[in-house]
Amino acid sequence: MKLVITKEWLKRAIELEGDDEVAAGALARDPTHNSADEQAVGEALDPSRVAFSSLVEYMRRKQGLSMEKLAEEAEIDLTEVVSIERDAHFRPEPRTVFQLARTFKLPNKALMQLSGNTAARDPAVYEQALRFAARSGGSVQSLSRDERRALEEFISFLAKR
Repeated sequence: MKLVITKEWLKRAIELEGDDEVAAGALARDPTHNSADEQAVGEALDPSRVAFSSLVEYMRRKQGLSMEKLAEEAEIDLTEVVSIERDAHFRPEPRTVFQLARTFKLPNKALMQLSGNTAARDPAVYEQALRFAARSGGSVQSLSRDERRALEEFISFLAKR
């Protein structure tokens, strides 16, 4: 199968993005992407980190926030928000995870595990993160019914932890 992206398709996609961030290549959260640094370290992509990345993006979209507005409300740097959403290999600082948990009213402990800042202690969190990551679409449009259901199920699970 060959993927062909025409100039017209790309222009239409950019118009749909509006004022949202547009990314390509390594910035476009591609789970199969491995940069030279990641290959040197040998870090495999952890489904928990993909779930963390998708969770932040979905929660931001659900609340109707731009990346800039989320950074402002969570009192974190905009580059961290972009890195979290676009690069599943990125590991945010614990303070950033705490601020996001506070902003989204989610349990800090589970988010710390998902972000890779603590060792996985709860295998159920890993299992649910894997399911959520597998159901995450990655679109920057408003959440679909399935994406919203996946997000709500995952948040409900995390809240019980």
